[in-house]
Amino acid sequence: MKLRTVHFLTTVLTTASSFLFPKDPFTQPHFADGPGDGTLVYLDEDALFRTSKTLVDNLAFQKFILPSRPIRVWLPPSYRNQPTKRYPVIYCHDGQNAINDEESWTGHSWRLGGALTDLIRRSKSCKDDKDCAKLREPIVVLIDSIAEDFLVPGVRRRHLEYGDGPIGEAYTDAIVSNLKPRIDSQFRTLTGVNDTLSLGSSLGGQVSFSLFLKYPEVFGGAAGLSPCFQPKLLSDVAAEGATKLRGKRIYMDNGGDSEDIRVPLLDPLDHLPNFNPGYFWLDTQLQPSIDAMRFALNFHNLPFEYKRYPGGRHNEREWARRIDKALLFLLKY
Repeated sequence: MKLRTVHFLTTVLTTASSFLFPKDPFTQPHFADGPGDGTLVYLDEDALFRTSKTLVDNLAFQKFILPSRPIRVWLPPSYRNQPTKRYPVIYCHDGQNAINDEESWTGHSWRLGGALTDLIRRSKSCKDDKDCAKLREPIVVLIDSIAEDFLVPGVRRRHLEYGDGPIGEAYTDAIVSNLKPRIDSQFRTLTGVNDTLSLGSSLGGQVSFSLFLKYPEVFGGAAGLSPCFQPKLLSDVAAEGATKLRGKRIYMDNGGDSEDIRVPLLDPLDHLPNFNPGYFWLDTQLQPSIDAMRFALNFHNLPFEYKRYPGGRHNEREWARRIDKALLFLLKY
């Protein structure tokens, strides 16, 4: 009886522990913080806007709809040394969360600069090794989101800009009509469809897919880490995906609960140095919309890459563990 009781208590405690805490609570993403071998260039904060004097294009009106924000450009290591070379471009949403931990709202970034540096170094030394792949060095345009400003009471402006409504339409239009021409004129970019890509996490994944669905003649691929797909986008893909998304590079992934692995309730480093809830529930909650997107793409026989990371939380620290997979998919030859 005592042995059975001990076994029962041990099982209960082990199960509870696996739910409360991760198996390796103090592991960090292995990519370096910061721009790595690349260089960051800071643009005019009004780079999203035109300066026409017409009512529609009035700068003050545009700033009311889409406020000024930091926009940075990550230039690859070879940019300075190869003055005739041109590069594909990734437009990255929630740009403040992508490169530097200290700039991210959670205190952890995607480590995108470190991941690209690692991928580029490995690509240069790659021959016929099955464990590595050649990829194109990109320029990355990092567009900050506006998180704390509330255009509509109770709704963050970021949610409106990345969503399916009119503010989201204005945001995607501004990228294509205003920001992209500035990037193409100021930097040595490749401007073809297959050279123009979009990347984001959560709602940033939603707007990345919106961009290349709305502008299939401009964007050739999109990647969403733990994407938060909304109903209109899903219905548009179901209705128009067969024609608009044919030949595109499509990547998505997510964490969340699986049959064998649950997302831990707490992970100490998620809450340091800046407290954030870790969003342990959110990837599981988003699974139905991701499954709906997969169903719509499969229905149209459209190829895509989907990766599942059971137990993964919904935050920047977790995305830093796998950002290289999305980048490699978008940029591989």
